[in-house]
Amino acid sequence: MSPSRESEHQRTAIEPHIVTPPPGPKSRAYMEREKRLFFAAWYTDKDVPLIMRRKRGWLIEDVDGNRYIDMATGWASTPLGAGYEPVIERTIEVLRESGGVECTDYVTDVHLFDLAEKLVEVSPPNLTRVAPDTTGTEAVEAALRLAREKTGRYFVITFHGSFHGGNYGAAGAGPLSPDVTRGIKEYIHGFIHVPYPTCYRCPFRQTYPACGLACLDYIEDVVLRYETTPDQIAGVLYEPIQGENGVYIPPDGWIEGLHEMGRKYGWVMMDDEVQTGFGRTGKMFAIEHWPGVEVDLMPLAKALSGGALPIAAVLGTDAVMTASDEIYLGGTFAWQPAACAGALAGIEAMERERVLENVARLEQIAQERLASLVDRYEIVGDVRIKGVYIALEFVEEKESKRPAPTLTRAIHRRLLAKGLIAIHEAGLWWIRLLPALNMPPDLFRRGCDLIEEAVAEVSREQGRGVA
Repeated sequence: MSPSRESEHQRTAIEPHIVTPPPGPKSRAYMEREKRLFFAAWYTDKDVPLIMRRKRGWLIEDVDGNRYIDMATGWASTPLGAGYEPVIERTIEVLRESGGVECTDYVTDVHLFDLAEKLVEVSPPNLTRVAPDTTGTEAVEAALRLAREKTGRYFVITFHGSFHGGNYGAAGAGPLSPDVTRGIKEYIHGFIHVPYPTCYRCPFRQTYPACGLACLDYIEDVVLRYETTPDQIAGVLYEPIQGENGVYIPPDGWIEGLHEMGRKYGWVMMDDEVQTGFGRTGKMFAIEHWPGVEVDLMPLAKALSGGALPIAAVLGTDAVMTASDEIYLGGTFAWQPAACAGALAGIEAMERERVLENVARLEQIAQERLASLVDRYEIVGDVRIKGVYIALEFVEEKESKRPAPTLTRAIHRRLLAKGLIAIHEAGLWWIRLLPALNMPPDLFRRGCDLIEEAVAEVSREQGRGVA
């Protein structure tokens, strides 16, 4: 193959390509098998009606041969694209070397130490110790236990619209929506839920900065006056940027004010970076966007894996992590040797390849190509971007901000038909984009083009305004 043809072949290989509109016949056959094999909630209202065959780099291929730009990246768990060789090769090497599975809190493997030391090195300087775990949900639950163990207190403040996991404790902590806490809320206690600064949809019907951060004042003016005293609160669990709720970025002063309150009352501050950690927002950790703020505990997962094997952790201060030597965390599969090796390889690759610089380039493209959609389309209510943590929110009309879930799902399905997989869940009115941190800028720009095409087509079909 000549150099010019080889270059053209490489370019074409990373383009989306639709052979048959999804779901194709093979995907439909698998989806019928799904209904016979899995529990009902697994397949009901499935928003990605296709079955994946393989995944490589920045693309997903389904069983019908369709190829899609991957803007979901395993819910932010393949930060360097799928099949990133340095991570995969190192993981396989240590998987063979270690012989597979070991319960490392009983027989501790050498690879745990290198990863733990690297995490302490790259994290905020006051976080000096590590609690190994397997998933983000478990890491959050570990942080909750550590905070209560340290303080001997019962209540934890959490925020409306947050998502911290799917198990009883973590789901009870994060009231994202009633379906998430269905069958949980009535059994799980000890959480006080308060408003998050969702400025586009302020629960107090105010506008920043004139609001004076009323959502922050609510904690002292309402919770501490009517619900409990500060000395009954163990700590505060929060997302530095809310993800599942539509990438809500706190306004200036909110994070700082929250931590000031925490220091005042001796609360353990828990910064849930399961989805924002390891470069997603343009910093290694999202909390670094607020210099000077010190957290006590930081749950990590998803991108920590480097895209290989499940792994999670809680980073914490000496004071919190050494408050008790009797608490049990982790489990059989926590910090498998191969998972530790893959995670370390992923962090080293981010540093070696200057991945955060690419995130900055992608963020600039998103600002240029997506933020402007608000001015051009009646149904685009808001676009929120921090690094490559991105959400587009759709409305019936701008003035009322009335949510448009039907339009949103139509846009999502149109994107699939064009060859792009984003994140959308049934009944919601926003679409999220979580591209790989090292996605080529040209491919990301192509994805942005497809998004505008889908928005424009659905707008015209529905008779909505297009500038």
